[in-house]
Amino acid sequence: MFGPVHALLGYVVAYVSSRHSNPDGVRDGVLALILGAAPDIDFFSPFPFGTPFGHHGITHSPLLLIVASAPFFMRYRRKAIPYFLALISHIAADFVDNTVPLLAPFSWQEFGLRLAFSPSSQALAFFLESLITIASVYIIVTRSKDFPVSLPNRYDKLATPALVIVSLASPFLFWFFLRESTSVNSIAMPLLWLSSSLILLFILALNSSFVVKTIRNRIRC
Repeated sequence: MFGPVHALLGYVVAYVSSRHSNPDGVRDGVLALILGAAPDIDFFSPFPFGTPFGHHGITHSPLLLIVASAPFFMRYRRKAIPYFLALISHIAADFVDNTVPLLAPFSWQEFGLRLAFSPSSQALAFFLESLITIASVYIIVTRSKDFPVSLPNRYDKLATPALVIVSLASPFLFWFFLRESTSVNSIAMPLLWLSSSLILLFILALNSSFVVKTIRNRIRC
């Protein structure tokens, strides 16, 4: 799964869970984005894939992520739930798309469905990533106050029909790419990477004033 889609999945998961776990608290959408992609920081490791300090190593261990999150649960309690789920969503997505060391650090054997690596299931993997991207757009368009993210009113008339068109078109896109699996890699994946990256940047831009305000408050304290 692409890094931008991982980030958007973290955002969507945190958004949904925050409405139930802490309906009155302030939520940081940028932090949810960062945590959704955070485990892939080991992508830049010089060690081999699947080794403890390589890509899909310790940062992709569910147990180690739970241990690392424990201090935040002790301090913030229910407020930490959306961000923890954003972090764990990365592991769940990699399990579906690729493989992860579920039993680490006791065993570094990789487990997963590997949808993105099988020609017969690549279209399904692409469709799932597209749904994540569409869900993140939906959150923006609905202008919910649950996250510090909103779409300026002047864009509503354009964004809403665009979202409807994309939602209605997605089943036909899935059918097309299922028939033409070679197109998934040559056309669809680059477009998905580009669109998810632009949406990610858009969310960051919408949250920029919130981030600056938060940093200023921290400095004053």
